[in-house]
Amino acid sequence: MKIIFFVLLTILFSSCAQVRSVSQTSIPTKRDKLVKAEVKKNIFFLFNFSTDYLAQINTQLRKKCPKGNIEGILTKDVMIVYFPVIYHQDYVTAEGFCVE
Repeated sequence: MKIIFFVLLTILFSSCAQVRSVSQTSIPTKRDKLVKAEVKKNIFFLFNFSTDYLAQINTQLRKKCPKGNIEGILTKDVMIVYFPVIYHQDYVTAEGFCVE
């Protein structure tokens, strides 16, 4: 009986994580100011009808570097799915160097 209870608890509280990262621009020679931005979205039953939250990353980066260009951008997308696929969390970060 204890084994069945342990197996059920393991299944109930298990999750899976996946990380994807992409470097989108070349890394500049002048790397003085590092800027970062992040957004999170909780998704239920894996139905994501809007990706508008991703546009916030660009806005956040621009606010941190208003008088320059952002170069050497690296984005990371972390997706955590909780069993039995009821809840999914998408966590996206972007970082780059502000070159004025």
